[in-house]
Amino acid sequence: MAIDSSIIVIEYNSLEEIRSLVDRVEALLGQEGYEIIVSSNSMYPEEKRNEILQAFPDLRWIFNERNGGFAYGMNRGIAVAKGEIVTICNPDVTILEGYADAVQYMKTHPAVGAIGPRIVDADGNVQDSCRPFLTLPRFVKRQLARLSSHREVILEKDFDYSACQPVPWVIGAFIMARKSAVEAVGLLDEKYFMYNEDMDWCTRFWKNGQPVYYYPALSVRYKGTRAARRKLKYAWIFLRSNLRYWC
Repeated sequence: MAIDSSIIVIEYNSLEEIRSLVDRVEALLGQEGYEIIVSSNSMYPEEKRNEILQAFPDLRWIFNERNGGFAYGMNRGIAVAKGEIVTICNPDVTILEGYADAVQYMKTHPAVGAIGPRIVDADGNVQDSCRPFLTLPRFVKRQLARLSSHREVILEKDFDYSACQPVPWVIGAFIMARKSAVEAVGLLDEKYFMYNEDMDWCTRFWKNGQPVYYYPALSVRYKGTRAARRKLKYAWIFLRSNLRYWC
């Protein structure tokens, strides 16, 4: 069976979410033309691993020896992917429509390095999944806007979220990329444990002359939470990631 695309899912104590994602993919795409690779950072014992392999016989599992973070886990999936197109995906994402069309778009637009979908929450509200690059002044402005509006999602006022168009970067909850473009720019930077590895990756696509596009015909449901950043541990990881990107 020819594999057009590889869907790489990060897993960290999220087996129920993996089941839901797999069921949705199979409902949309059947069982041919793609593979699902699950890269697990959960450090399950051997007995649990065997149970998982029996419960998910059609998936390719990678059981990582440590929780090295988002980029670390995703890179181990990308490294073994067989598809011409690779998709990195959070386990709590629900693909609504347009996946096959997006794969075809990537095949017929060889200059494009990566695309991000239209992302909505459970109520259908569009999320801020594509953004300008985060400079220090822009970071401060966004934080003040969130505080003043009491909203976590800050949409760009002059951006048409219904139109396919080039964008600086798209969030790592769901990114579809050409495997050849990934080979050219390199894998995700594992020095980011969490946060900003997606912006860094998109920056490298652009610098290599392979633009990143927002592709709203591909639609997924996902509600990222920023609550973890309010905890000291994750706030420090977030700040450290920003500092690394700016440097």
